[in-house]
Amino acid sequence: MHENVYKPSSILEYIAATGEKITFKKGEFIYHPGDQASHVFLLEEGQVFVSRMQEDGKELVTNFIDKDGIFGAVTLFCGAKEYNTYAKAKTNVVVKKIERTIFEKEVLDSQVFTTEWMRWLDIDRNRYASKMRDLMMYGKGGALDSILIRLSNSFGREVASGILIDTPLTNQDLAQLCGTSREAVNRMLAVMRETGIVSVDRKYITIHNLPALKESINCDNCTVDVCQIF
Repeated sequence: MHENVYKPSSILEYIAATGEKITFKKGEFIYHPGDQASHVFLLEEGQVFVSRMQEDGKELVTNFIDKDGIFGAVTLFCGAKEYNTYAKAKTNVVVKKIERTIFEKEVLDSQVFTTEWMRWLDIDRNRYASKMRDLMMYGKGGALDSILIRLSNSFGREVASGILIDTPLTNQDLAQLCGTSREAVNRMLAVMRETGIVSVDRKYITIHNLPALKESINCDNCTVDVCQIF
């Protein structure tokens, strides 16, 4: 269900061809808060969580990176900066990295790269604003509903009974995506299962009533580019 999502194809090809290949095992950190934001990363295999630790100790996943996802020092032309988030391998991953200063020069020198980067940043900004709206305006339940809708757009596969989110997710993963506790997610999912909105089978979630999820957060029916988990 996510085949129409925009990707900066020329930039992806460039980083894949010129970047340095690095592998990380599940659970390893790619960077930490306070590290110099000196590289742009392209995810070639696996999945990565980019997260921020909240004051109460809860972890909020701000970006769920999948294949062809770009992350790291994505704020260009702002001089030396440090990361204020950390990136952790959700699975075994393969990434390509390129120095930010080199990438900045390529974006400036290529009109194609400039156009792709501006469009990608605009979509990413709209995604972030949309996610924050749902998280802030509709409470924990609305946050989970929003996350499930976005997951269905990013990983959804139509099956006879609804939409299968075709990537394994623990309740702890969902809690981090919502910025809440695992116990809260346990309770909310239990209600959803009882009312037939979703079912869960070995970490795979199937959504049976997508309109109910959308109604709970007054869904704006954003474009598929914006309504993503990435």
